[in-house]
Amino acid sequence: SAPHTHRAFRSRLWAQPSCQCDFKWSKVQADRVTLKSRSGEGITGRGRRAVLGAPRIKWTFISEGKEAEILVARGQKVKVSKGYCDRVSLPFYPALPTDATLVLTELRSNDSGIYRCNVQHGIEDGHDQCCFTLCSLGVVFLYREGSTRYAFSFAKAREACTRIGAQIATPEQLYAAYFSGYEQCDAGWIADQTVRYPIHTPREGCYGDMDGLPGVRNYGVVDPEDMYDVYCYVEDLHGELFLRTAPDKFTLEEAKAYCEVLGEEIATPGQLYAAWNEGLDQCSSGWLADGSVRYPIVIPRERCGGSQPGVKTIFQFRNQTGFPDAQSRYDVYCFREFNPIVQAACRLPMLDANAPG
Repeated sequence: SAPHTHRAFRSRLWAQPSCQCDFKWSKVQADRVTLKSRSGEGITGRGRRAVLGAPRIKWTFISEGKEAEILVARGQKVKVSKGYCDRVSLPFYPALPTDATLVLTELRSNDSGIYRCNVQHGIEDGHDQCCFTLCSLGVVFLYREGSTRYAFSFAKAREACTRIGAQIATPEQLYAAYFSGYEQCDAGWIADQTVRYPIHTPREGCYGDMDGLPGVRNYGVVDPEDMYDVYCYVEDLHGELFLRTAPDKFTLEEAKAYCEVLGEEIATPGQLYAAWNEGLDQCSSGWLADGSVRYPIVIPRERCGGSQPGVKTIFQFRNQTGFPDAQSRYDVYCFREFNPIVQAACRLPMLDANAPG
């Protein structure tokens, strides 16, 4: 089995109840997000007094209870922490000293967390603070036809992603997954009709067009009738996944029927990847709608597919091809769609990107 997954970059922002601030969510454009923060009154003066009067701006990132510095700025001096070099900027500061807007580019899944802006107006003056939560929503994964490797034309690749409850990944989504640590030595179609694959550790058979360098290999625009795997992308689950079992487990047809008896339907691979991305962890192999058998692992352990998290796939052959025989017996993953009324009542309100302010 192998992990064919990685979280990607699309983002949402929520205001934290404990942090009040004047900001507006700015639409994510490709692989960047803008966190808008404005504070205090206008600063006047020239020379040293103006510099000393300029507010001190500090952005930090909070994840898993730990707070790390992103940057500190006062006047013309800006200190950026390692890991954020060439990725963050203050586009309006210091020209507009009260505008602490932060632009973060090349978004990665591990950029998910709380962003805190602290604006200090002077040694004896107060400070303003605001918080944003940035949530990684999507997951990129390699998908292949059950019987063989490299079985999709470009048109069939798009259809395959749709059939399994996903969509074909864009170049930006694949790059974001790569920057988050995703590696996959399998060439796959991308939405712009190019064929690519992400490699962090170059090795024989995985050099592509980059020799010994890490990066996303790119074959360029390829004849649409050529055959490759495909990289798919999925975001929201729009429901719940359940692992269903029985003493004798199920064949594929029995699995589908069992889900239907429960008022559910057998889950698609896209739904399982989305559920994994939301935290589903099950060390039990189960049937899916395409005839594959998979299980999602968030917390790696050796008896559950090794040392890496991901959605693990059961293949018949060592070259990672061949779904299990339909008469084999496994558990099943069933899917139940959210009741729209219940869903609306339970979800946190998302800030309106078009709202004033």
